[in-house]
Amino acid sequence: MTEQTSDRILDIQQTIREHRWVFLAEGLLLLLAGIFSIGIPVIASDLLAVGLGIMSLVVGIFLFTRSLAAGGDGDRGSTLVTGVLFCIIAVVLLFWSQAGLAGITLMLGVFCILRGVMDLSGKPSRSNKHGGLQVVSGIAGILLGVWLLVLWPGDAVWAIGLLFGVQLLFMGFSVLVIWNALDHPVARGPAVQR
Repeated sequence: MTEQTSDRILDIQQTIREHRWVFLAEGLLLLLAGIFSIGIPVIASDLLAVGLGIMSLVVGIFLFTRSLAAGGDGDRGSTLVTGVLFCIIAVVLLFWSQAGLAGITLMLGVFCILRGVMDLSGKPSRSNKHGGLQVVSGIAGILLGVWLLVLWPGDAVWAIGLLFGVQLLFMGFSVLVIWNALDHPVARGPAVQR
């Protein structure tokens, strides 16, 4: 590593340490949002449906507009169809959020089972040292997927909000671990000779 690169890394680390309060604020916000989503999963699910609907509408309009502006481009037809599909998804999520949530929950259940089977089969291999964690992840994924499918469609009104809340809690804890680590720098090896 060159002296210039080493100095640049040290400058970046110092800047991050000076602004570590951002990590604290982010971690606390994620924890609060997670607690809200877990405490009131029906409202969180509805808010997620509206948010996804708005994002789908924006993407759909963008793709639709791009396909019209593309002229004779060979990609025009697929872009137009994709834009229309995004707009249809947006309409379903915004006007029939329960149906949209039911579809998302069904897809999530199937995805969890497929991902769990992939983890149990060892594909993709994440780590040779922690293969046991991949097995635990696979079993948990299959159990979660089966649980979502057994309760479907009744779980659609709360499952997405609850799972989103759990994810936010994990993210919040992870960011707070980073925030805490910034106060305790890792011990360095011998100083680089200059």
